Amino acid sequence: MIKLLSLIATLAFVGFGVVLGLLNPTLVSFDYLFDQRHIPLSVLLSVSFVLGMLFAGLFVFTQVMRLQWKLHRLNKQHKQQAIEIIELKKQLHRTTPSAPTQDITLKNPG
Repeated sequence: MIKLLSLIATLAFVGFGVVLGLLNPTLVSFDYLFDQRHIPLSVLLSVSFVLGMLFAGLFVFTQVMRLQWKLHRLNKQHKQQAIEIIELKKQLHRTTPSAPTQDITLKNPG
């Protein structure tokens, strides 16, 4: 199912790129820091789209990795605390004297 959705998404992006290329054949000037180029608008839009997707993916990846690291650290802390609770319960059970049993005999007054 995932492969089918991935294939559909890929075909949609390719179709989007083809439509961009057909609808935007004009040349535009692209100025960057030390040079200027004339490139088709569709290429400029496609490159901008791909770069935006890559930057967004990088941002999401770093956030996911940060949260996974935090989850790992919290799971480790949770295991340590669970072990400590078990040890404290054992220690409490050993040090608490059991209540002495007393024979209570009821005297029948009558």
